[in-house]
Amino acid sequence: MFSISKKIDVNLKQILTNGNNKYYRVIILCKNLTKETTNKIKSFDGTVLNIIDSINCISAIINTKAIKRLAEYPSVEYIICDEYCLLCASSITNANNISIKKKFMLSGKRIGIGVIDSGVYPHSDLLNPNNKIKDFKDFINNINYPYDDNGHGTFISGILSSSGYLSKGEYEGLAKDSNIYMVKSFDNAGRGFISDILTGLDYLISKDDNIKIILLPFETLRNDFITLNLFSSLFSLAVNKGITIIVPSGHNGNHEDSIRGIATLNNCITVGGVDTSSNTIKPFSLSSGGDNKIVKPDLVAPCSCILSLNSNTSYISQRNGIKIYPSPLDKPYTIYSGTSIAAAFVASLCALLYEYNNDYTFKDISSLLKISCTPLKYPSYLQGEGMIDINKLLP
Repeated sequence: MFSISKKIDVNLKQILTNGNNKYYRVIILCKNLTKETTNKIKSFDGTVLNIIDSINCISAIINTKAIKRLAEYPSVEYIICDEYCLLCASSITNANNISIKKKFMLSGKRIGIGVIDSGVYPHSDLLNPNNKIKDFKDFINNINYPYDDNGHGTFISGILSSSGYLSKGEYEGLAKDSNIYMVKSFDNAGRGFISDILTGLDYLISKDDNIKIILLPFETLRNDFITLNLFSSLFSLAVNKGITIIVPSGHNGNHEDSIRGIATLNNCITVGGVDTSSNTIKPFSLSSGGDNKIVKPDLVAPCSCILSLNSNTSYISQRNGIKIYPSPLDKPYTIYSGTSIAAAFVASLCALLYEYNNDYTFKDISSLLKISCTPLKYPSYLQGEGMIDINKLLP
């Protein structure tokens, strides 16, 4: 085996040493992006997948020899694995138990919520009385029209902005008049490559449609500096543009020092989960916790036994370039649990806050959420400031 440059991540070195694959999917960090770099990748029989100008990186599928050669190229700073992230939810069969004491005047009207997920099904509750799906971008299959072959993105979209059309308003979202900007970076198994997520995040930040919140309902399990720095750089761009990033704490177990990846970053709001499905409020069994060094999650919200929109995961919206319309769902609603659901609740609340004052900053939103929490009787590393109380937060 050749001597591998210090520009290659240690995990990628190990994969190259032990692996039998001919090609590898990687992220290449550059000092500056030039056509010469992409041409060199192609000259090595590589395939360029994504180019993200705002953070100077390229994702590509290349062979072992090409990795070595690129590492010697002056404009290349570092090469890492393009790994999978995982959606944060699992199916269950109980009922919702969320209490909202009063009806609020705010509904998220004209507020855009960007979501990076598995897609969104054109559900009646998202299309009626008006279409909430304002944009759909597919980085997996490059299909032009909304669909969801996993179901997670549709469920999350329902929590955000379902009109409750089929249930006569009973199952409406907290920000029922907000708009969804869906980026599909996750496949039908709920897996998404980091580069597709970064590309989707860059896409949402660059849009000018009053997108005020970006919800990332997934977890990254590694804490490597390079990957976290790429996300943090994009989060900072979002914050500077007046956008709040919401992420779940993840599903690494509700014990101390279990939070990983992007959930540890300071320029996002990290939401843990609580189980409100019984008389006693308790930590959701999978919700990850921080420690004295990582003061995360920032707060917690209900995430167990939550009802929202179902999806037909076998429906594909396009065939031979022609749009295909879906049939009515036999079962329009379903029940899930997961910290991504808690994050979606908080994202909905952020939409209401931005409707109240479109000029709120990330710090404003974070502070308002935290002072509206009620501490629970369990360790702070699992709850941050406590459980969000909608009745305290909203006028």
